Amino acid sequence: MKAVLLALCMLGYAQGRMVGLHSRSAETADERRLSSPVYCDTPTAKAKVEFPESLGGRITTDDFDSYSGYVNVTEQDWLFYWFFEAASSAPADAPLIIWTNGGPGCTAMEGATTEIGPWVLYRIKESSELSTGQLSDNGYAWNQFGPLLVVDQPRYVGNSFGYGPKVRSSVEAGEDIVTFINGWYSLFPEYQNRKVIIAGESYGGHYLPAWANAIMDFNEATPDQPIPLSGIAIGNGCVNDTVQDTSTLVEFQHLNNLIPANRNPRNQVTANRVMQKHLGYTPNFYDFRLVDVQCPACYSFNYTKWSYWFLQDDVIDALHVCGEAGVDAFAGTAGGCIDVAGFDANDTFDYSGALARALEADISVLFYYGKDDLACNYVGGFDTASTIPWSGQADFQATEMQAFGTSDGKAAAGQIQQFGPLTWVQIEGAGHMVPLDQPDAAAAALRILVDQVES
Repeated sequence: MKAVLLALCMLGYAQGRMVGLHSRSAETADERRLSSPVYCDTPTAKAKVEFPESLGGRITTDDFDSYSGYVNVTEQDWLFYWFFEAASSAPADAPLIIWTNGGPGCTAMEGATTEIGPWVLYRIKESSELSTGQLSDNGYAWNQFGPLLVVDQPRYVGNSFGYGPKVRSSVEAGEDIVTFINGWYSLFPEYQNRKVIIAGESYGGHYLPAWANAIMDFNEATPDQPIPLSGIAIGNGCVNDTVQDTSTLVEFQHLNNLIPANRNPRNQVTANRVMQKHLGYTPNFYDFRLVDVQCPACYSFNYTKWSYWFLQDDVIDALHVCGEAGVDAFAGTAGGCIDVAGFDANDTFDYSGALARALEADISVLFYYGKDDLACNYVGGFDTASTIPWSGQADFQATEMQAFGTSDGKAAAGQIQQFGPLTWVQIEGAGHMVPLDQPDAAAAALRILVDQVES
């Protein structure tokens, strides 16, 4: 797993998000299906998403349509997408937002149904998990800013499927995403000239710079029909492991009184051990204020019921999933993730350098980080943003941090630092998934990026 390679933030993330993949108990019928899922003969390319009353009875928004389907990235491999048209409040030419989750290996359906999508299944932290099993309106949905395209990637993740080799690196995933976007344009040509914002969280800190680099390479090679990349939004991302290291973790722990003032652990394992002893409990990797949750499909939170929701026949039909394409991700104790052992092994790609290339091309970059996250803490995140080697680095570093508010007037929502196309926002009372914990603050941060892109 990536834990070994990203020694700090990814170790925490992997322990909190992926360890369940290797701790299955007695094999169930669903788990036996994992080794040989049966796909459909012909994947749906584009079809309207319509949920039955039993699933969508609480949805009241009706000013946009939603579509899902598959785009082939090779002759043998297809990526699954779920697309939400922009809400009626968005400008007619609002930028296209493309979202991915992290892992690596975790489905973007998590973001779509618990964070940024217009229809929320449930808030993953709540004890009354899936009390109704119905989707309901999300007042802070990101399609208020523009059309929202959620993609399961890399290959085989979530509802994506295929017969070819798995993608083994973020760089390869970036090459696939260029193919995916161009294929998606053939299904939705009306969006081809829209400005594009790519967004994601956690391991998205790797994906998005690699995507951006691949898109810029494509645009240079194909200037007549470029992908108009204009913005990048990284939420609590693990970007640069040479910066997001043990020293930033220990600094973060001291700032939050998570370890004794006289202790300065030299490695992740010791830091975690000291922290647990000092706190008297095992903290949730997504939010240190909470106690970690233990169960076969728990990755700091219990994803069991949420994951099994996607295996219902009515859900599969509504989303036009290709046969049992989602079984690997959602059945058994997978909780929305697949095992991608060895992903980005021996990685030499310069993620900070790719962001520098984007900034020099006047592509706006937003970092937004919840301040209570252990998996990819904001101290390391801020150091990463501050050390991107671009021409505005010194000016960004010299800019003072300011108070950050929201549309609801919460002046204490967090802090912001900004220079030119680079924006840093750190948000109070939020852990790893900011749109889950503080959806108003996450939306306010995205608004800053959208306004830059639209200007």
